[in-house]
Amino acid sequence: MLLFIDQPKFSKYFMKNIIWSTGHMLRYNDIVDADNCYVYDRNGQRMIDLESGVWCTCLGHNNKRINTVITEQINRISHTGFCYCHPAVAETAEKILSITNMPDGGCEFLSSGSEAVEYGMRIARALSRKPLALSYTDAYFGTYGDAALKDSRNWFVYDRFDCSCSKTGNGCSGDCSRFEEIPFENIGIFILEPGSSMGLVRFPEQSLVEKIAGIVQANGGIVISNEVTTGIGRTGKWFGYQHYNIQPDIIAMGKGLGNGYPVSAVAVSERIMKELASGSFHYSQSHQNDPLGAVVAGEVIDIIQESDLIWGAAFKGEYLLECLRGLKEEMPLISDVRGRGLMLAIEFKHSTDIINSELLKRGFITGRRPNAEVLRLDPALTIEKATIDHFVTALREILSGTGGEASPQDIMYKQTDKIQA
Repeated sequence: MLLFIDQPKFSKYFMKNIIWSTGHMLRYNDIVDADNCYVYDRNGQRMIDLESGVWCTCLGHNNKRINTVITEQINRISHTGFCYCHPAVAETAEKILSITNMPDGGCEFLSSGSEAVEYGMRIARALSRKPLALSYTDAYFGTYGDAALKDSRNWFVYDRFDCSCSKTGNGCSGDCSRFEEIPFENIGIFILEPGSSMGLVRFPEQSLVEKIAGIVQANGGIVISNEVTTGIGRTGKWFGYQHYNIQPDIIAMGKGLGNGYPVSAVAVSERIMKELASGSFHYSQSHQNDPLGAVVAGEVIDIIQESDLIWGAAFKGEYLLECLRGLKEEMPLISDVRGRGLMLAIEFKHSTDIINSELLKRGFITGRRPNAEVLRLDPALTIEKATIDHFVTALREILSGTGGEASPQDIMYKQTDKIQA
């Protein structure tokens, strides 16, 4: 869906020749600088980015160490061909296989999360001996190919919220008759998204994930974890699947892996590596195992380890979640808060657009999902406690101004009165 922007509200730098097809309203067209959690427009106005771009800048915008390795590598070699490679590719692959607990596996570098998920699905389809892949209705797997087409006949899509045991916000636990209807005899692939990145930020029940993964792998099938959003420390662990007692066969990652630079990766287990070596699987594209992306990914991993940012994401995420829970007790307009690490959501009973607009006026960028009353928070792992406190204070002031259970019209009248005053 194309969203057409009210052009007079934009500066002379309005980008009239840009196709804006994201489905999200373009609010600012002149952001020109950034530092950690802050972005700046041409006039020097500062905003706090609580979305890390598109959940990518896990080390914050404009990280100087990342900038340095990019510059140094560009001045040497940034791209290689199909028959020659750079040592950094193997070095970073070892780092990725270490943090995924697959030291004897294999790794391939690509350019985007969608590519990584589709690549993982192609491997699984090539090796699977059964016709169906299983996933959840609210899981998102990118924009490309098989992974994006969950409604095809090659998929069994399970609605984890439409069952008798769905008593929490996390859905089915696997203890219901609906679960027994899953045709495991025909399922060769289970692709998991450990946290819904479609804006609602919901995490599957541990028992459901472990039951499905256990059955599929016991039957010789393949488990894929889509870690494009949940990986690289976002949830307070290296990867979202590590909150469950499972070990995937294939792991797709992106976003934070490049801290804003377009690089993704797919890691596979030793079993998958052996099957690929004995088969005829082929995949090739222009930017595959490029050294520049590999160098960036390796540096991101090093910085996270050296700065203990996995622990930091868990600690700061729990702090922010507790602050939001306290705010929920004060403000009836908040219906739910949830999160894991620094991947959080605030759900409102109504008026989310107005609240989001008020936050923008105060300099806070949050994730507004168009189809739900939810604001999503995915700040950099480097966010400071003072910035968290500043956001919570601003949100409290905004919600206090709405009168708690006020209607959207009441809120709009209040804002009009403030403007006229």
